[in-house]
Amino acid sequence: MAKNSIITKTPKNSVENTALRLKAVLEVLAAEDPSADRRISRGEVLAAAISRAPLEGRESELLASGAARGERALVNATSKLVKAGWITKEGRAGWSITAHGRRALTDFPDTADLLAAMDNPAPGTADAPETTPETAVEAVIEEALQESVVEPEAPQEQHGAHQGADPSEPSFPQPGTVVLAGNLAVPGHADWDPADSGLQFTFDRSDELWKLTVDLSAGTYEYKVALNGSWEENYGTDGHRNGANLHIVHDGGPLTFLYDHATHLVITKPDVTG
Repeated sequence: MAKNSIITKTPKNSVENTALRLKAVLEVLAAEDPSADRRISRGEVLAAAISRAPLEGRESELLASGAARGERALVNATSKLVKAGWITKEGRAGWSITAHGRRALTDFPDTADLLAAMDNPAPGTADAPETTPETAVEAVIEEALQESVVEPEAPQEQHGAHQGADPSEPSFPQPGTVVLAGNLAVPGHADWDPADSGLQFTFDRSDELWKLTVDLSAGTYEYKVALNGSWEENYGTDGHRNGANLHIVHDGGPLTFLYDHATHLVITKPDVTG
């Protein structure tokens, strides 16, 4: 299939930016050779989409996870492409576009029409809402943008939540457990154990980050995060699944690790639990 044209329209706001990036995700995946042995990775898709519609203004602000606000919004919004049946995310196998996704690019060349088709039932069905493409774009994107906003001054139950939503539930699926595994030499804990409950992160609903504070001796350490008690799903450098080990040189004392399941990034900070 011939490569789709690169997006050239200058985005005017965050809603339009994210809409353009969603279309770019489909275009990038459509340009891949479906017979190739290797599928394009999550990181490569996101980077290509953002290069076509660069981050602007507040979108470039870094969240506590270390990811940019606009990148986090795009990651959240791609779940809509999965729900529409237009792309698949297969972990180690990478991302790919489906036949429905290719057809949508052809049938809906306009970004607004594309997103309207993605988020609405087929015309003529009983559930089809009476919306214009423009309002459909905002409906698709606004939730993702809200999920990317972290307002430290707001009460805890307001973070990442939507009106009428259950505040006890995260705004997107989370793993059952997240464990810090590495050569940490923590007394009473084996190194590189993906099921060590003593090095298990706690999920903070206020900012939707997993957090763990560990008192480490001075030294150089390697580590990754392991999900759900095994090495089946783990993340390392730059949020890559089965990626290279993360490294840190520590002067000794409490150190807080933060894991963002939206971006799979892990960052460290001085003890922030107090």
